Amino acid sequence: MLSGPIPAQILRASQFHEFVGTLVDWGRQGDSVYLPKMRTQLVSARTVAEALVDLAASPDGFASAPIPEIAGPREESLVEAAKLLAAKRGDPVKIEGVTNPDDPASQLYESGALLPSPHAILAGPTFEEWLDSQVLASRSS
Repeated sequence: MLSGPIPAQILRASQFHEFVGTLVDWGRQGDSVYLPKMRTQLVSARTVAEALVDLAASPDGFASAPIPEIAGPREESLVEAAKLLAAKRGDPVKIEGVTNPDDPASQLYESGALLPSPHAILAGPTFEEWLDSQVLASRSS
């Protein structure tokens, strides 16, 4: 894409905050939820969208890297984020981190290989801050 005839830029983003709820729903089996043991640096979709606007509006793009990255402000555990989400929802579901031996990406999830590189742009909010803002927004609607 980058070497093609149409100018293009790519912004690599870590997993979105908004995706945690979907993963909880997909992993639900009765009163339990099974999620991969994943080290992640969750970022809000809004934060990524704002960075995309900045990238598109900048004449030079993000000069910090060949393919710029954006991630949340700190490393988090997908399982712990899901537990926070379940607690905020009032869902008594049991959340368990699992390793799927049939998934070749399991080792990558657990080792932190999917975490952003050192040149990544780190931008808030944290998952917990984002979750709190979602709860407040739904109460005011």
